Order: sequence, then C-alpha cells, then structure tokens
Amino acid sequence: MFYMKFFAYIDPGVGALIWQSFVAGVIGFLFYLKKSRRWIVDVIRKMLGCGKKSPGLAGEIPAVGKVEIKSDAR
Repeated sequence: MFYMKFFAYIDPGVGALIWQSFVAGVIGFLFYLKKSRRWIVDVIRKMLGCGKKSPGLAGEIPAVGKVEIKSDAR
C-alpha cells in the first residue's frame, strides 16, 4: 500500500491576508447595499411621484443678488 505524509505550513502572513480580504469584502458589500438602497428608493419615489426630499436648509435659502467682498488690503 502506498502511503504519503504531507507536512503543511501556512505562513502567518497568509492568515492576515485572509482576514484583511474578509473585512474588505464585508465593508465593500455594505457600501454596495447602501448604493443599491438609494437607487431602489429613488425609483420608488419616482413611481409614486413623490420626488426627492428637500435638500435641507441650504436649499431653502434663495440667493439674492451679487455678493460683494470688500477688503482693506491693497
């Protein structure tokens, strides 16, 4: 009968690489879900005719005239 022994060695760097790949995959998947969720919500809002949310305070303040900056520096 033919019998072979295998001695396997895994470098500690391989474990760190596997761990880093796992963490990067999870974080990347979470960002993907966030973008997908935004797209789905936008499609549903367009279908219902709700439009987008108001942009907040900056969108509510209309710009009036020209802004003039005076300086004493010569």
